Amino acid sequence: MGKRIALTNGRRLVDDVIRMASRIPIASISGDWELEEVAKLRRMARPKISWNVLVMKAYAAVAEQEPMLRQGYVSFPWGHLYEHHQSVAMMTMSREYRGEERLLFARFNEPNNHTLVDLQEQYDFFRKAPVEEIKQFKHQITFAKCPSLLRRFAWWTLFNVWPIKRAFHMGTFGMSISGHRGMYGSMHLGPNTTTIGVDPMPRRGVGRVLLTFDHRVVDGAPATEVVFKVHRMLNTAIRQELARMAGVHPATLQPLEKKAA
Repeated sequence: MGKRIALTNGRRLVDDVIRMASRIPIASISGDWELEEVAKLRRMARPKISWNVLVMKAYAAVAEQEPMLRQGYVSFPWGHLYEHHQSVAMMTMSREYRGEERLLFARFNEPNNHTLVDLQEQYDFFRKAPVEEIKQFKHQITFAKCPSLLRRFAWWTLFNVWPIKRAFHMGTFGMSISGHRGMYGSMHLGPNTTTIGVDPMPRRGVGRVLLTFDHRVVDGAPATEVVFKVHRMLNTAIRQELARMAGVHPATLQPLEKKAA
């Protein structure tokens, strides 16, 4: 005979996120990015910057230029879009808490307005500091303890009645790892309008990208153009910032014309 096993605190939070994501008509695109020069400068720069941080800042910079990446669909009282004035990244992180390996969500406000060094410090804090010392994580753990009906009502209110707070609690875009040990996903399930998946270990200067998006807000052609623009941002502004950190004068860098998706 089998047995019933109650959801842990961590599984309840994931259940909430997937429940909201399942209501979104999701589409996705994927491809490869040529990042050889960025990878070389990243190895030279100090402190070393995570690929998550590089892509997050590039994506937020593009979102500053593309309002649709700061929009979210609201169904109540009728279907419409709500546009946030700034980008907020919500990055999925795996942390151990009281013996349970669980997913928690780290918020980065306006990544495009911070230096790579500042963003890396925030990223390291979320990855390494005790979970009990991270206010965002503590709030998520406390929220997961609430009764399921209360949690579902709170999620519905956040997405449909109080969208101004949506970015603060769930971000304007999501970030996640798109692969592990050579295996790559085809879609990210998340409540954000867009979720970008990062290849944690680009090989020979080629990194894979996976963009999942809410088809009510973004169509396939604009989504493809977003991927191209983030690639260009990585190979221009982000590359130049890395060059300064590596002691290489940005003026000496050769312009890159390649594009990849």
